[in-house]
Amino acid sequence: MLFGDEPPAKIVFGTTALNRPTFPTDIAHDCFGNQQTPLRGVPNLGPGAYNNEEKTNFRYVLEQQPMSRRGYTFNARTEKRKTFEPKIDVPSPDTYQMDLTRLPSTKRAFKPFNEVSERFKARARSADIPGPGSYECDVKQNRQIHMLHSFGGRTKLIPAVKTKCVALNTDKCAVCSQTTTGDYYQYRNEILCPKCFNFNWQWQEKYKRTYLQAFQKVRDCSSIHDHAGTSAKIQLADDKSTKKLQRKEAYLSLYWA
Repeated sequence: MLFGDEPPAKIVFGTTALNRPTFPTDIAHDCFGNQQTPLRGVPNLGPGAYNNEEKTNFRYVLEQQPMSRRGYTFNARTEKRKTFEPKIDVPSPDTYQMDLTRLPSTKRAFKPFNEVSERFKARARSADIPGPGSYECDVKQNRQIHMLHSFGGRTKLIPAVKTKCVALNTDKCAVCSQTTTGDYYQYRNEILCPKCFNFNWQWQEKYKRTYLQAFQKVRDCSSIHDHAGTSAKIQLADDKSTKKLQRKEAYLSLYWA
């Protein structure tokens, strides 16, 4: 040997006694093995493992095939062949076809052409529809609810009716000097009940319309919570219904003052 090297061992693939896993029966533990399906069932089953002798043996041929005493020469078989009897108890093809020569039975319609609507509709009278002068063409379009915006914050609804929360409401009307309850109008320190406000808006007896436009509608908090004469309050209506009412009033205030 060159340079004192030992001869290589005479080992060939498959000559060792180790039971090495191969692909058809085993799979590799990697991505390739996850995608390939190994062999299932009996791996050693070959073409010679099937029972072909049951169909090809001599006994099966004697029992199934017709034989003859003359041997196996040409025209030697004299046994009667099996004939197939034709089935004559089946309907003919034209049995399924509908008889087109027979007149079909008809049903009389309850109305001509099965229509009961009026042929000539009555014209609408002039009093049924509004005239050209009934529409307001100068109405402001694209009305939007007033919201209070803040940079980076949430938008807040500006209520059309301001809620005044006090322990004891002592506001009185400046005209009739009656204690106000529910909704009323206020501008600075002047209070007007709805009855006096509408009367002065129409007749302008004490206040002008230009001055009444500065009044804002205010509501007493008695419908929302109860103070019972103290600064504490007992909730009478939930916040969800209160916010729903505020949104509804803010929308309707765009069309009715």
